Amino acid sequence: MQILLKLKIFIIFLFFGFLSLSFSQDKIDINKATVEELEKLPGIGPKIAQNIIEYREKNGPFKSIEELLKVKGIGPKKLKLLKRYLEIEKETSYSTNLTTSKENQNGLEIYYYKDEKGIIHYTQFPETVPPKYKNSLKKFQ
Repeated sequence: MQILLKLKIFIIFLFFGFLSLSFSQDKIDINKATVEELEKLPGIGPKIAQNIIEYREKNGPFKSIEELLKVKGIGPKKLKLLKRYLEIEKETSYSTNLTTSKENQNGLEIYYYKDEKGIIHYTQFPETVPPKYKNSLKKFQ
């Protein structure tokens, strides 16, 4: 009887060990995440994922994870649940070092475009933008 009990306890620990491994994924950057990546998060369905992307496109990159509270469908409880899975990468600093004028320090205009994953790319050389993204190319203001 004790062997059976020990076996059950072992199996339970083994199960929770594998479970925790599957949830120990890297955090995703909310400024780079695609709709598909966002939908994998707990409590996020297609509609809220799309709301996050639309908010990011309209208002620019998120400056903090708490800014998600401004997205329709995300309240304090959901934000608390999501925080453990999200980050804002520091090396892709969105606190613009770009000037607010149409031209940067070199006198070149800055452009941006969005790829199929929803990631926004900045460039000073619009001629180098791949043809499939030319229709989404816009001047940075």
